[in-house]
Amino acid sequence: MSPTSYFIDESGHGGDLASAKALDFANQPVFALACIGVADEQGLADELERLRVAHRCGSGELKSDMARLAHFVTDLALYLEARDCPVFIELVDKRFFIAIHIVNNLLCGGLGTDRVPMPVRTAVAEFLTDGPSDQILLDYMAACRSPSIAAIRTLLQVLWIWLDASDEELARMAQFLTMEARDRLNLGEAALEDFLPLADRTETDRMVWMLPNLTSLTNIYARINLSRPDGVDGITLVHDEQLQYGSVLADNKILMEDLARQGNAPSALFANYDLSGVAALRFAASTSEVCLQAADLLAGCAMRFARGAIRKRRKPDPALRDAFFELLGLTDASEGRGINLVFTYAALEKMGVPVFRLPPWLDLDHV
Repeated sequence: MSPTSYFIDESGHGGDLASAKALDFANQPVFALACIGVADEQGLADELERLRVAHRCGSGELKSDMARLAHFVTDLALYLEARDCPVFIELVDKRFFIAIHIVNNLLCGGLGTDRVPMPVRTAVAEFLTDGPSDQILLDYMAACRSPSIAAIRTLLQVLWIWLDASDEELARMAQFLTMEARDRLNLGEAALEDFLPLADRTETDRMVWMLPNLTSLTNIYARINLSRPDGVDGITLVHDEQLQYGSVLADNKILMEDLARQGNAPSALFANYDLSGVAALRFAASTSEVCLQAADLLAGCAMRFARGAIRKRRKPDPALRDAFFELLGLTDASEGRGINLVFTYAALEKMGVPVFRLPPWLDLDHV
């Protein structure tokens, strides 16, 4: 039986990255959004109670900071696989996320990302992420908060100097994009807004930029659409309550649906933004929706493993590693299921995830 409800919860705070004061993001450098498709809500609730007893979790709400998280999630993943409950997880390195915005907006702003092949954009973003580029990332975040032509011009000059100090071939590629961006800015061929990510307005009338929770939600919505032959009509997305960003998420879901109706849906790997139908969306407290607690456990497990692995400060917890790879084993890219990893190749290698590196000249946007 196909799921009719999809329960969504996050871990690692996916709010306004431009407001961050440092690139450790208050000890939350990784964001995770997890979604579970459920046809039998009572069955999942009963399994959670069984696992609560088996792992001696005590009473109260199941949370991802509990001591037995890894073992609990391993067993939960086995249950979800056995019941064919689809799992969709977006796992995002926030530093890489900002670097992607720098490439897509600062360097390709006004030019159009379709003019620069995706592998090239990804390779340059990885170069920025893995290199000592903290000041560039922080300056870009500051430019979002206080946008001006002068700030963009200074940032492009700082980026050029930083790239010029590198002997890497990718630095030359990035310098070419930087030169093109500088020319468009100086000649007035692109507006200031073209160099910055689109801002969103919260319920409190605050402007926010670069929201991993927003990008992750829309991609999960598109992945669910890919996974369902009959589309998303008749299903409900049940998202953990969002006091700050609820209207931003809901408004962008509507925008995504409008783009699909107009035939302007973007293309993506392992997701289908050309929506067939429209899903309902509601926000709920995890205390009243036990299935949201299951999504929180998956998100928390994935976030904690990735955070520990990319830091390499100590040997990863074997149980947490096993739980993560149990979740990774649920991946079926052809149906959009499993974990979508928004990390550099270097970070994936630290995590022990097998990778296939695409050559920068391969243009998947036009395959």
